[in-house]
Amino acid sequence: MRLDAAGGVVAQQSDASEFTPTHLVLFEDSGVVVAEGSWTRGLDLRTLETLWKTDSECVAVADLCYAYQPFTTSPPGTFDERDPRTFSLLRSLPHVKVGQLMAPMILRDWNLAIVRSNSSDHWFDFFALDPGAPITLPWIDRLRGARSIGLLSGDRAIVSYEGWQNGRFPASELTDISTGRVIARYEDRLPVVATAAATFLTGAAVTQLLDPQNSSLGPGLPTLPLYVSFEKGIVVVPLGNGGAAVLQREAGQSSEQTVAFTSIAVGACPAIDFTRVQLADGTADCPALAAAHGARRILVSTGKERDIDRFEITAVTADAASRRLTIRVRLDEPRSPSAAQTAPAQVIELPESLAGRWLVGLEPDPQIPRPFGFWTAFAIDFR
Repeated sequence: MRLDAAGGVVAQQSDASEFTPTHLVLFEDSGVVVAEGSWTRGLDLRTLETLWKTDSECVAVADLCYAYQPFTTSPPGTFDERDPRTFSLLRSLPHVKVGQLMAPMILRDWNLAIVRSNSSDHWFDFFALDPGAPITLPWIDRLRGARSIGLLSGDRAIVSYEGWQNGRFPASELTDISTGRVIARYEDRLPVVATAAATFLTGAAVTQLLDPQNSSLGPGLPTLPLYVSFEKGIVVVPLGNGGAAVLQREAGQSSEQTVAFTSIAVGACPAIDFTRVQLADGTADCPALAAAHGARRILVSTGKERDIDRFEITAVTADAASRRLTIRVRLDEPRSPSAAQTAPAQVIELPESLAGRWLVGLEPDPQIPRPFGFWTAFAIDFR
C-alpha cells in the first residue's frame, strides 16, 4: 500500500491475495515500483495497478532495470537492460553470466558487472557491460582478489580479501570506488547486507550499521533492518512478535549494563516453533509455563530449530540510551541434526528499573555464529 504523510492509505495493491511482495525496488522518476516475490511485477507508483509481470528480478541502476533470472533450470540465466516503466528490452547482455541466487552488482560508469562465481579458484566473475570496450575501474586487478564485495552507494564499496582464519571473522575495508582508496578498515567484521543507505556488519561483537559516507558505526541491532536512513536518523526493524519497531536517532551515551534477573520456571512448549521473547502474562501457548506469569516476567524460547531440551540464560544486559535489552544464551549440543519436537522455554523476572519499551534480541554465549532464530528482534513493554 501507499501512504500519505499522515499515514493514510491513498493506494493499495488490488490483487494482494494472489501476489505477496517480499522486496520493493523504487524507480521514482519513472513512476514505478517493482515488487518482487514469487513473480516480479511493475506497479504504477501512483495507483499501484500492475503494469507488467515477469519471472526475472531487477537490479536498479539510476533509471534502468538490469533484469536477470536467478531460478533457471540450467544456469547461467539471462541478463538484460530494460525500461522499468514498460519492461521493454533496451539491450540484451548475454555475455554476462548470472547463475542461481546471484544478484549482479552493476558499476555502469566503469563498464562493469560483478557476479559471484561458481568457480573453485576465484570468488567473483567480472564482465564488461559493453564487451567491445574495456573495464575502466582503475583498481580492477586488486578487486579481482576479493572474497566479499558489497556496493554501498555510487562511490563506496565494502570489500574483504581475507578468508576465515582460526575461526575469526575476516577484516573488511570501506573503499572509494573511483580510486580504490581505503577509507576505513574494520577488523573481524564482514558485511551481510549493503544498501545505498548503510551496510550491516557482523562479527564477534554485536552487529552494527555502517554509514558509508563518513565511515562511522551506528547502532547495534539484533536483526537486519527493513529501512535505514542516516540522513533522517531513522531505522525500521521487523519484529518476531509482529509488526515493526521504528527507531529514531537521539543524543545520548550508549552504555551496556548487566541486569540482575531471577529464574522463575523452565518447561517445554510443543506449540512454539521459532525463537520467541514475550511478556509472561498468561497469553503464551505453553501450558507448562502458564502458572509462571507475573509482573516484569518474560518468556524466552529458542524454538525447535535445534534438537535440544534445555538452554541456559547466562546474562541479561540493558542499554538505557538505545532501549536495547540483550539476553545471552548458552545452548546445549543438539542431539540430532533434525528439528526438535518441542521447544525449550524459560520464564525469568526482571527488576523494576526496566520500565517502558525495550527492543530485545538474543546473543549466543559463547559467541559462536548465530543460529537462524537469533537473527530476530522482539519488542516488549513493561507498563
